[in-house]
Amino acid sequence: MWILSFNITHDASVTLLKDGEVVFHVQEERITHKKYDSSPLHSLKKVKEYTDIIDICAYTFLHFEQNKGSVKTYYKYITQILGISIKNMVNLSQDHHLLHAACGFAHSGFDDATVLVMDGGGANLSPSLVEVESIFTFSKPQTFYTIYQKYSGEGFIGAGQVYAAVTAHLGWDPIQCGKTMGLFSYGKENPNVKKMITERGGVTTLFKKETVDNDAISFELRKYSELKSISNEDLAYRLQKDFEEYVLNFVLKSIELTGNKNIVWTGGCALNCVANFNLRKKLPKDVNLYVEPISGDCGISLGAAYFCEMGREGGGLKKNKSISTLYLGENLKYNYTLNESETEKEITPKEVAQLIVDGNIVAIAQGRSESGPRALGNRSILFDPRNPKGKDIVNIVKGRESFRPFAGTVLFEKVHEWFDMSGLDESPNMMYTVDVLFPEKIPAITHVDGTCRIQTLRKEQNQNYYDLISEFDSLTDVPILFNTSFNKAGDTIVDTIEDALVTLRTSKIEYLYLPEINKLIYIKNK
Repeated sequence: MWILSFNITHDASVTLLKDGEVVFHVQEERITHKKYDSSPLHSLKKVKEYTDIIDICAYTFLHFEQNKGSVKTYYKYITQILGISIKNMVNLSQDHHLLHAACGFAHSGFDDATVLVMDGGGANLSPSLVEVESIFTFSKPQTFYTIYQKYSGEGFIGAGQVYAAVTAHLGWDPIQCGKTMGLFSYGKENPNVKKMITERGGVTTLFKKETVDNDAISFELRKYSELKSISNEDLAYRLQKDFEEYVLNFVLKSIELTGNKNIVWTGGCALNCVANFNLRKKLPKDVNLYVEPISGDCGISLGAAYFCEMGREGGGLKKNKSISTLYLGENLKYNYTLNESETEKEITPKEVAQLIVDGNIVAIAQGRSESGPRALGNRSILFDPRNPKGKDIVNIVKGRESFRPFAGTVLFEKVHEWFDMSGLDESPNMMYTVDVLFPEKIPAITHVDGTCRIQTLRKEQNQNYYDLISEFDSLTDVPILFNTSFNKAGDTIVDTIEDALVTLRTSKIEYLYLPEINKLIYIKNK
């Protein structure tokens, strides 16, 4: 049984399932290098490598009338251009939040759960109403119920919409809420900053609805008189604290409604790793929280595929099964040619670790690319976390804003020696920002508020990356590497070996480590 799904939204992606197992999940922007690409044409070509017959093909677009006409184009492209036969075509465009929920529940490992979804806007109930928060209950193999859904557009503004509006006010794309999250730690409580989110949602007097475009509803922060005297940092601080309080209450309300303490938290708002750790610290100890790592819209195609699997005769989600890896993308192929001035040599993990100790930035590429927004050691830029100027050095190399923090990857066995996890055992998908116990020892990845977004790593999860960190630990007594996504600002994470080489040729990064073939490529900066 072959199930194909794709979403025609920002962060478009394609998922292929065979008998309930993920064959691949590819995000279009990784191929085209067009951030948030909404047309998954290149990703669909990959299907042809596996099958000529699709039993169920599910598609989804985001807004009320948007892209309806283009679906016929996609159908012709798949069947006539690619030559793939489709037995059943399914439209899931009115189920955006349900698909987020299906993705999170399928990955969680829970056999039953309460699933919470919150984002900047999902499917439209009408041209003026868009879903912004939802609560579902799921149980394996095939049962789900909608418990609660809240729509924005008539007297209610979602918390995700508020976050996007303030992000836009600060000068960024509304989808770049991670920048606002990074900025908040530089702010403080300011009595002149009005509360932006209450228990009733966004404060309607502070936000006005913008022009509806393609049935998308968004809001703009009103220029209230005090705003001129308020720093961006204090504005971001107020927003983050309001958001954390609202999310906590949203989770507590869901438990009250369903009585189920297995909680799945997903949708674009679940990418706020600061709020996620706040949940960890403040939820009752008997609540089991799972935060979905592919919670942005690139996970919608995964959710659509799982939902179709749940609905088919003889199908369903397997009990006691959770996602085992986020390495679901394209496999790295070593078909490259170096220029005359570029060199490569055989190398060991210990020698690579020494390069990092000596102050070099080293990129690593191997295996299948990561799904979701986090680099987890297959398409990463690595550096020494002990370097007190490390954050500034790498931010300049990547072309990022100076206030933005970096993540770290730590060996699972030693995570509690370096970070206050507040009861969290591990963080393999980099979905939590936790407190650093010794910030003076790893200043490059310690944010201004003493926290760090971390990835914990077991050997079986990524042996090559684990071995490299172990060698770094042997040299420094620090079982951690500074880890950021392998790309420059404005570009998408590299996918192919050619992407990686282009990034080295156009940046200050000189070293590329290919652990699967034990090679190091050196491209001297010009």
